Amino acid sequence: MLRIARFVGALIVTALATLNPATSKSQPLEAELRLIDLYQNFKDAVVKVKIAIQTTDANGDTKVSLTVMTGFYIDSEGTVLTNAVPMEPGPRMRIEHKATQFLAVPIASDPVTNLALLRVAQPPEKIDYIDINASNDSPEIGSIAYAISSPLNLDPTPKLGLVTGRESNFNEVAFPFTYTRVSIPSGPAEGGSPFFDSEGKLIGISVAALPDVDSSYIIPADQLAKIVEQLQSEKSVSHPLIRASFLEQGGQEFGKRSIIVTGLAAESNAEKSDLRVGDKIIQAQDTTLESINQFRDLIAELQPGNFIRLTIERGNQELEIPILLEKRN
Repeated sequence: MLRIARFVGALIVTALATLNPATSKSQPLEAELRLIDLYQNFKDAVVKVKIAIQTTDANGDTKVSLTVMTGFYIDSEGTVLTNAVPMEPGPRMRIEHKATQFLAVPIASDPVTNLALLRVAQPPEKIDYIDINASNDSPEIGSIAYAISSPLNLDPTPKLGLVTGRESNFNEVAFPFTYTRVSIPSGPAEGGSPFFDSEGKLIGISVAALPDVDSSYIIPADQLAKIVEQLQSEKSVSHPLIRASFLEQGGQEFGKRSIIVTGLAAESNAEKSDLRVGDKIIQAQDTTLESINQFRDLIAELQPGNFIRLTIERGNQELEIPILLEKRN
């Protein structure tokens, strides 16, 4: 179990010291030491994941491509959490830790969330790891976030930023649940980095880069724990899905949001139900909906093959429509 001291106070001290010349010579050193402590507490759990894939081109020449990512130990047995990896035979996977490389084998991978578990074949005797169950599920927007990544061929590197948003889709891409957006960009080999709050609790793992806004999306810790449990026990993750498109728009009352059905996939369970384009979804499983994030999170709590009960408004009618959830490919 890794422990860490709070450092928000130290950051405030630094800001005050900037305004007060009398304290500026001594206080920044204390804040700096606090930040160093954060790094020291977590850096030895962070690893580099290297995947070598050998291919043969049309001329018969053999080439080896190398993919490098960040990952981190989640137990004392050598289990590493990182971004999705190929499961078919062929690729050679290694974990690099403190300049030593260890052969690794994939346990399971989930391309939907871009997550995977690897196991070090012969783990070192002592492993520092990050407990994914000792986590902060919902850090406030505007709160401090920091990451420790393993960029390129560099040592584990700390990065500081803020929690900046929560979205369950990006443009036309719908996520299986709500992701957390942070103002810490993910560069080459930084996918799979752990993110923490100001108390040192895990808040997620980086799974997507947003270079246009110098940010990243992370899988939040509560969902992360569920996915890891399924990967360990079932070797796969079943993500439930309503094969339809939805749009969140402003309601008639200020601050109220409405979820409108904008499309139904052909031959889908949604199309076979009584759901129609233009319907306004007001409840799911008897829960009043206030956002599309909440709607997708409710769906994520169920399983493919379960029914979800939707209450919709259609003109002057209020109808209840059950829909059989499908499995996201």
